Amino acid sequence: MELGDPPQPVSQSVELTASPRRGIVSLIRPPITIFPRSLSHYGPVPPIGLAYLAAVLRDAGHAVNIVDAPIEGMDQYEDIESSIGSLRHVGLSAEQIVDQIPEDVDVVGISNMFLHEWPISREIAEMVRKLRPDALVVLGGENATAFRRWIFEETDAVDCVVIGEGEGTLLTLVDQYLAGASLEDIPGTAMRPGLDLPVRDNGLPVRQRQLAEVPWPAWDLVPLDRYWDYADFHGVNRGRYIPVMATRGCPYQCSFCSSPQMWTTRYVVREPEDIADEIERYVDHFGVKNVNFHDLTAITKRKWTLRFCDALEERNLDLVWQLPVGTRSEALDAEVLQRLWDTGCRNITYAPESGSERMLEIFKKKVDLDHMLESLGEAHRIGLRTRVNIIVGHPDETWPDMWKSLKFLVRAAWRGCDDASVIMFCAYPGSADFERLYESGEFELDEIAMYVGLSRTSSSSHRSYNPRMNSRQMRRGQFTLLTTFYALTLVRRPRRVIEHIVSVLGGRETTTLDQFLRIKWRGFRSMSKW
Repeated sequence: MELGDPPQPVSQSVELTASPRRGIVSLIRPPITIFPRSLSHYGPVPPIGLAYLAAVLRDAGHAVNIVDAPIEGMDQYEDIESSIGSLRHVGLSAEQIVDQIPEDVDVVGISNMFLHEWPISREIAEMVRKLRPDALVVLGGENATAFRRWIFEETDAVDCVVIGEGEGTLLTLVDQYLAGASLEDIPGTAMRPGLDLPVRDNGLPVRQRQLAEVPWPAWDLVPLDRYWDYADFHGVNRGRYIPVMATRGCPYQCSFCSSPQMWTTRYVVREPEDIADEIERYVDHFGVKNVNFHDLTAITKRKWTLRFCDALEERNLDLVWQLPVGTRSEALDAEVLQRLWDTGCRNITYAPESGSERMLEIFKKKVDLDHMLESLGEAHRIGLRTRVNIIVGHPDETWPDMWKSLKFLVRAAWRGCDDASVIMFCAYPGSADFERLYESGEFELDEIAMYVGLSRTSSSSHRSYNPRMNSRQMRRGQFTLLTTFYALTLVRRPRRVIEHIVSVLGGRETTTLDQFLRIKWRGFRSMSKW
């Protein structure tokens, strides 16, 4: 199966069966790599993917530990010089990570969610191969799925890549490895049987359809206290929090997104009562006050959303919740938004991605902009804090398209939207846009692509793939959109200046801008220590 091949068809649910023999598995989250010259903010969030994997493996009888390198080593860093300037690794070193892996470990799984994690993930894999030579080394995650061709070209330390949704595949892989069975034909894996043999790619696995069969994440294996002390980066800091996923996958095929290659377009939704039960347990066991949903597309159906609100209300939980990842507006009318508020929702991110109908068609983004603006206005009236996401610099974007995005942001600010995120286009491995740029020879896999592509804001090294806009012009466009939006929000609501100051000094943030100011202020204060 080559990059760009269509996802395989989805059939029955994956069975999460018990193992024939108890094994020892270590799951690793690599350190954070920061590009300090960017205005973006980086920080760790609890690794919900690894927590799910750990829960499945442990329920099957395996001994599991999670090495969460960023948060366990949040106070240590290493500066590395590169062709694009100084990079900073924050978290445990590769040696420190391997030190936490049992000497008799059977399988080591390394998370590789983003392209900029690949170099440090490779370093960890090679260190594991050196110090734990008998272990099976496995990579998984969004980037590992999309980047698997290059993974095997760049290192022989990785034995296998788990493709797509990982729980069922990893459990099967561990079971067969411990049983001494062949690993070559497991759906959802890619591996090289030998150094001189070609990579065997078995394509995407069968998707898990019965999410109620998947155990809740094993958060007891994650140092949540460290996250609560540090405060979160994914969603504003509204108190002790935990991530939750209500759905898996996304039914849409946006050209800039790698989701279709990772999840196919099957959208699987959990039962609202099961989610409410999970949240109730976190409130009772961890004292959680805030829940952040990490779904790709959290809300698509009005009826399901109202059922979830009813289930949450029945449990009478003292907490707030947020939708920090971009969601759609079709189901968010006045009644639904009021129910969200009544059950504790306080922040919602909308994802129009562009104010240009032409660009939305190119993106394959099926969005009704007028309806979204109406929804933003209703959310503001109710009291919800909202944010919109915009992408600039796509290869097909023209200046008139960007000015239409500016017009949309003006209208959104006037309707009461609180925040805007204007992101410079980058090519995500696994996305349709990446495949087009790679096949045409326009994508160069270098340190700029690795580290600057996802930095999102104001980096002089950011590469433009747009023939009409160079990097400097794209940054100016981004700056214009952001400053216009926030200037208008302050004109409309001058008291926000005081609110932001109080938020940063008092630690009671309610918006993404509050979060940004808090993180940058903390970074400024810590520079003398670094």
